[in-house]
Amino acid sequence: MHKRHITLKDIARIAGVSTATASLALSGDPRVNVKTRQTVEEVARRLQYVPNEIGRSLRAKKTETIALIFPNTPHNAFTHPYFVQLLEGISEVLVQHSFHLLVSTSHNETDESAAYDKILRNRRADGIILWPASIKDRNISKIVESGFPIVYLGKWHHDEIFTVERNEQGGARLAVEHLLKLGRNRIAHISGPLDFQVSIDRLEGYRQALADRKLIYDPALVVESDFTLEGGAAAVRKLAEHGVAYDAMFAANDLMAIGAMRELQAAGRSVPRDVAIVGCDNIEMASLMTPTLTTISHPLRLIGNLAAEKLIAVLNRQEVDEMRTVVPTQLIVRESCGGQATS
Repeated sequence: MHKRHITLKDIARIAGVSTATASLALSGDPRVNVKTRQTVEEVARRLQYVPNEIGRSLRAKKTETIALIFPNTPHNAFTHPYFVQLLEGISEVLVQHSFHLLVSTSHNETDESAAYDKILRNRRADGIILWPASIKDRNISKIVESGFPIVYLGKWHHDEIFTVERNEQGGARLAVEHLLKLGRNRIAHISGPLDFQVSIDRLEGYRQALADRKLIYDPALVVESDFTLEGGAAAVRKLAEHGVAYDAMFAANDLMAIGAMRELQAAGRSVPRDVAIVGCDNIEMASLMTPTLTTISHPLRLIGNLAAEKLIAVLNRQEVDEMRTVVPTQLIVRESCGGQATS
């Protein structure tokens, strides 16, 4: 193999480790054990590996900028109140450390790939905080495996990647358990797009809560949607068209829950008397609805704080206590489920 063709991925494959581990080993990161580091270094020497331009530029200079990347997602990061909290949390920490924030969004995978290339190849940032994308998105693996300093805001399938995660399954389970305790046994679920890990995890939490009560999972009660108000309304219409009976609903985000609530009310059904509803995200609109919306709260501001602190520590070669951080969830009980309000 000619040395000009050798990549970090080749080194990782031959050494039997992930690309991220190979990158850490070659940079002398103390989190990689001695034996693994020596193996990676030996493979690199034997193959006469030359670090790519990203690695060279990382050593050459710093931009004092962190990139927050929203990949091709169904969310609009600039208008959704959920993401404002995340931005505030990240910005608080960056200001303290005199870093700038670069926000990158894209509408499709082609634009996304071009944006990533600009950030990586042109050294637009020292590190990246990455919002989860579709599990089918090939660009995500590309950026994670580049060896660029990164904190991923979700679960990743390799332990070597720094993450800050919401307890998606646990939060969904809390929501459904609450409805079950209120005596609701036919609980519909409006999921988000099922090519997103967050949607898969919230659906799994729904299923686990039913299994705990020895209730049979009925796929007719599950409607896949798109995280929007109209998506929630469309899910209610779809359930009606198929004649599916239900007395409660857990929606995978608040916008879909609110859309569903409005559609039910327009059809003459009472919330919570006929259908109890729980959403997820605790956006401000949830507390302004009539009835007010019971929801699962994820501390996005805290997630932003933790992600920024973790990434800056990595850039400063400081010890990071944990690779994977999972933040707790909270059930906010309001009027839409018929339970006693907690907020």
